[in-house]
Amino acid sequence: MKVVKEEDRVSISCEIKLENGDLCFKNEEENYIEVVVGEGKFFPLIENELKEMEEGGTKTITLEPKDAFGPYINDLVMEVPKDVFRSDVDLDVGSKVKIDAPSGKTYYGTVTNQSEENLTLDLNHPLAGKKIMITVTVTSIGEKQQSSTEKKSRFPRFQLKISKKKQKVKPRKSTVNPLKTK
Repeated sequence: MKVVKEEDRVSISCEIKLENGDLCFKNEEENYIEVVVGEGKFFPLIENELKEMEEGGTKTITLEPKDAFGPYINDLVMEVPKDVFRSDVDLDVGSKVKIDAPSGKTYYGTVTNQSEENLTLDLNHPLAGKKIMITVTVTSIGEKQQSSTEKKSRFPRFQLKISKKKQKVKPRKSTVNPLKTK
């Protein structure tokens, strides 16, 4: 039977629950998640636990907050005047807010409290500071990823020939100088 190895492209279905058993996320086999083992784009501890699992195998892994969505950071909770938001937007406790910062970075927050003049925004991930249990099922194991030195050219019809013979390169003469004005 096939087993997962480093750099394999693996399709998984997963279910994420909180410590108390509340379901946070579940995908079905037909909406699988594709993970390249060792790439580090999924939870690194989960990627490591996938190694040596067989196709069809299921495993439950517990992640501490530091290995999941990070610690809860109190400094990411702030009071913001309501007048900084558009007046046509109705924001209540529980509303999700997208904030585009002048730096170009985007932040997401949740309204956790409101007064007559202010809103309290929590910019922490909703699962920050929480231990989670992830049950993963390997639905398929694909071929190993090609290493960067083995990757095929994006332009397979073209081949580059390198000659060790020195050649003199002559610049092309142009009849028009686009920078010159008359």
